[in-house]
Amino acid sequence: MAKATTISRVPKTSASKTSPTQRKAKPGAAARPSNGLRYRLALACVAVVGAGVLWFGPWLHTPTPTPRGVVTTIAPSKPAPAPAPVAVPTPPPPAAEPASMTAAQEAAFNVWLIGAYRQCWSAPKTMPDGDAYLPKIRVAFKADGGLASPPKLVNPPSDPAWRPHADAALRAVKACDPLHIPDKYAAYYPQWKTKTVYFDPSQP
Repeated sequence: MAKATTISRVPKTSASKTSPTQRKAKPGAAARPSNGLRYRLALACVAVVGAGVLWFGPWLHTPTPTPRGVVTTIAPSKPAPAPAPVAVPTPPPPAAEPASMTAAQEAAFNVWLIGAYRQCWSAPKTMPDGDAYLPKIRVAFKADGGLASPPKLVNPPSDPAWRPHADAALRAVKACDPLHIPDKYAAYYPQWKTKTVYFDPSQP
């Protein structure tokens, strides 16, 4: 006679279920973050990437090379500097010519000139016979009254007896060199730069 075997089943209870806190993590497996944490991490990554692009963007930009032979920019040329003004020397104004001596002034100058030479003249004591001889000496003056050239006898005597008188007149002109022209006649130099002086032995 067969024996009846009774298998009793143990009912599953809620106690047999393990809670998430009671589950043990498998070895080597990392804990997974929650959805909120993932969202925050994603925002942080986007912010970091954006900041990096803003910071390193200018250095990461590669300029486009300019083709050879193409001028991209034409710099405006500077205007040439204006030439320096050249100083042109102004010619001095022509010197005003002094007024001419009047006839009275010229006559007074001639009297003074003969008187000046008489102080240096020593005429021979004897007078030859015949017509009187008056030596004429051409004199050229410098502006200071000195002789510009040797005096010249204008009328050499035809009678050798009068030659000592001619030589005495030449010696007088040389002996009085230079003459001290008075200031009142100095401005009229063009009128007395050359003179012909008469030496008359008959006058004292």
